[in-house]
Amino acid sequence: MTGPSRKPRSPTANAGGAFVRPFLVTRGRVHARHWLSPETLVEAGPGRAGPGLAEAEYGQLVQLCRERRRSVAELAGTTRLPLTAARVLLSDLLDARVLVLSVTAAYAPAADPDSKAGDRPTSQLLEAVRAGLARKWSDVPARSC
Repeated sequence: MTGPSRKPRSPTANAGGAFVRPFLVTRGRVHARHWLSPETLVEAGPGRAGPGLAEAEYGQLVQLCRERRRSVAELAGTTRLPLTAARVLLSDLLDARVLVLSVTAAYAPAADPDSKAGDRPTSQLLEAVRAGLARKWSDVPARSC
C-alpha cells in the first residue's frame, strides 16, 4: 500500500498548510501597474530580485520563467494564485526588470539587415497594439486598411 499522494503546495499556503488570503500575498494591492492579459508572455530578464521581492511567490514565478517563456495565465495556474494576484506580482517583477515581456517572432522586427524596415515596428505588432487598445478603450477607431 502506498502513502497518500501529496499535492504541490500552494504559495498561498503558509508553512503550516493554512490558507493565506491572496491580498496578503500582494500586500493588499489589487491593481497591477502593468496591464497584463492572460495570454501575455513573460520571460526572465536581466534584473535581480531585491530585498522587497524575496518572498517565495516571487521566487517561484521567476524560476518558472527561467525554464522557458510562459503566459500570465499559465503562471497563475501553475502557482495556484488567482489571476489578479499573479498580475500584481508579475508587475512588480517587470518593474524590477527581473522579468520582461516576450515579443514573439511574428512581432519581432525583420532580421534581414538589407531590409528597409530598419527599427520600425512590423504591421503585425501595430495590429496587436491596436487590438489591445480597442479592448481597453472602446472608442479606438476600427481598422481602416
